[in-house]
Parts: sequence; C-alpha cells; structure tokens
Amino acid sequence: MLTKILALRFMQLYRSSGDVGIFRALFVLLLILPLLILFLIQRIGIHPWPMVVPSVAGLIIWVIHSRRKDYKFLKSLIKHTRVLFFTEYLIFTSPLIILMLSKGLVYQTLAFSLLLALIAIAAPTATTLTSHTIKLRMIPVGMFEWQSGIRKNLGAFVVFYFAGLFGFFHPLFSAVAALLITALFISFYSEYEPRNMICATRYTSREFLLLKLATHAGYFALILMPLLFIALIHPGYRLITLGYFLAAINLMVFSILLKYYHYRPGAYSGAHQLLVTLAAMVCVLLPMALLIFVLNLFLAFGALANLKRFLDDRN
Repeated sequence: MLTKILALRFMQLYRSSGDVGIFRALFVLLLILPLLILFLIQRIGIHPWPMVVPSVAGLIIWVIHSRRKDYKFLKSLIKHTRVLFFTEYLIFTSPLIILMLSKGLVYQTLAFSLLLALIAIAAPTATTLTSHTIKLRMIPVGMFEWQSGIRKNLGAFVVFYFAGLFGFFHPLFSAVAALLITALFISFYSEYEPRNMICATRYTSREFLLLKLATHAGYFALILMPLLFIALIHPGYRLITLGYFLAAINLMVFSILLKYYHYRPGAYSGAHQLLVTLAAMVCVLLPMALLIFVLNLFLAFGALANLKRFLDDRN
C-alpha cells in the first residue's frame, strides 16, 4: 500500500504540471532549477550554508505538511501515516541529502533527517482559506485578480517570499524569489472579467486603464520593495538589482496591458499565459527588458482602442 501511494503521489505531480503550463514548467526546469543546483553545489560546504539550506528546506516541508488536506483520507487507508509522510519527505529531499553527504556534512544530514521525522510526526492542521482572512483584507476589493490568485497560490507566495529574505546572505536568494513572485503575479490576469464589472466603474477607457496600471503596479512594487532593500545591502549588485526591479514592474504592466489588448468579456486566454511566460524568460537577460517596454507602448494604444468599445460607447 505504501508503494502504491508513493507512486500515486508522483502521478499527481505529473498531472499538476499541466496546470502550471509547459512553458512555465520548462522555465523552472531549464533555468531556475539548474541555477539553484549550481548554487547549492558551490555553497553547501561553506559557512553558514550547511545550516541555512537545510533550515529553508525544512521550513518548506513544514509549510507543505501543515497545509496538506489528505491526512484523514490517508489515515483511513493506511495505519502508519507518519511513516508514509516521513518516506515522502525523504524521497523528495533526497537530492539535498545526497549533496550534503557528498560534502561530508554527516551531522547536518542526520539533524535534517531528524527534523523531517519530527515534521512527519506532527498532525497536519490544514484549513480552508476564504476571502475573509486577514491576509486578503490588505488587498483592495477591486483587485479581484489578486484576491483570486493569492488565495489559490498563497503557499507558494509565502515560500518564495521567505526564501527571498535570505538575500541578507547572498543577493541570489532575493533575485530568484523576486523572479518567481513576478512570474506568479503576472499569471493572475489570464481570465477576463464580465463586461458589467468594468462598466460598473463608470470610468472612461483611459481613466480605467491608468487607474488599473497605477494601482496594481504600485502594490506590486510595495511587495517587492523589502526584497529590493535586502539585495541593495550588497554593493556590487546594486545597479543590476535596480534594473531587475524595474524589469519586474515592467512585466506587471505588460501582463495588464496584454489582458485588455485581447479583452473579451468572461473569457479565458491561454495565449496570455504563454506570452507572459515568454516575456518573463526574455527579461532574465536584462537588456532584453527594453523590448518589453517598447511592446508596452504598442499594447497601451491597442488596449485603449479595445476598451473604448466597452467603456466609451456605452451610450
């Protein structure tokens, strides 16, 4: 039974990758993951990383464990659920464990394994989030894309943001976290709201678009600001840090403009997901972010022309 459940878990991971999208999955597998592995190989044996990396991995496992909602179901199928959890966590962290052992970090590996065992013993305390949680009250009601997107991806957002705080040790943590958070947030705009929602604002197309851009880009800048300040601690990376910060804001503007450039009431755009993912990949090469800026100028005129049909011609 244990083997079957573990096999089922890998099947679930494979199926969930379809929801992520092939281009976003390739972006993580071909760019983010190799950079992370290279960083770990180079730094895992240097103080303070032998303590920092397992601690971050343990925190991620704890977040996953505390939010899992299959505890009662698995308990009805298998007697030793804690053994199942511990085995799962050992398998999924096995690359890190092997890397630590290869660097001679035996005691750190034993401590990390003990931490996984303690996490597996604790009963999960998953609860269903609603739009009335304290975390979501900070988001204005009109930002429905964020209300829905963060509610669906709160766990990932917390993990990414917490990892970014380790930019105190190396700016790469803040850079990768900001990149993943940007990729997460720009994906919130693939669903088009019904026409009555944009008409209820009583704004002209110009007013509506300017307010949308200012509000969403402004809040997004505030979210990234702590990661920016942490990265700016390192003098040698200040210029490139500011460049990537502006590129992230530029990507948010691109995602919003692209949405209203193709706006169709109540529809969903798979093309939007594809294009914003490609734009994020392009912006990894910082000079190419200027291309997205130029595209934004073109999209702005197209989005205004498209919105005029719904906002300026209501009468």
